[in-house]
Amino acid sequence: MTDNDLRSRRISAALAGHRGETSQARALLVDPDATTRRVALGALERLNELTAAELRVALDDSNASVRRRALEISAQRPDVEIESYLHDPDASVADMAAFSLGEREEIDAVEGLTKMASGHSDELCRETAVAALGALATTTGADRPTILICLLEAMNDRAQVRRRAVLGLFQFEEPEAQQAVASALSDKDRQVRAVASELLGVVSD
Repeated sequence: MTDNDLRSRRISAALAGHRGETSQARALLVDPDATTRRVALGALERLNELTAAELRVALDDSNASVRRRALEISAQRPDVEIESYLHDPDASVADMAAFSLGEREEIDAVEGLTKMASGHSDELCRETAVAALGALATTTGADRPTILICLLEAMNDRAQVRRRAVLGLFQFEEPEAQQAVASALSDKDRQVRAVASELLGVVSD
């Protein structure tokens, strides 16, 4: 397999999505090259021809970038289950799973997202999980008490996570949530203080 071969197949996959070449894109879904498979996946989605079965296969691809792209697409495809990918060994894949669950407002994923928010070793995963929980806080049927507890605990995490937690907590009327947002006005991180001040409509340093 030469570099020219790879380049040609990748270009072919990309063009298929713009030229309406469904068969070509579908054929390249099983290409040995992961980048070609990923591009072909996007091409079929662009053409509105990607089946749930094909998306499920991509979600279990051996390559993390393909799984990540499949999860990104899944944000708009509630016909496939994605909560299990919160446990993907690749942090970037798990992170995309959390993002897509938040986009889908999947209330059944609250437990999995709270576990990620409180215990994942990757900071970005925790941040995305907290953001997803914040989005779910206003979704009918979501377990708001569990989300509230998790967001309050997230205020002890790194600055990026705390910023996300403040945004989520602002959506709660409970005294402990309001107190946490108010306390963020004196957070040691300037950006956390800025978020709190903007939400509360007060001036901070």
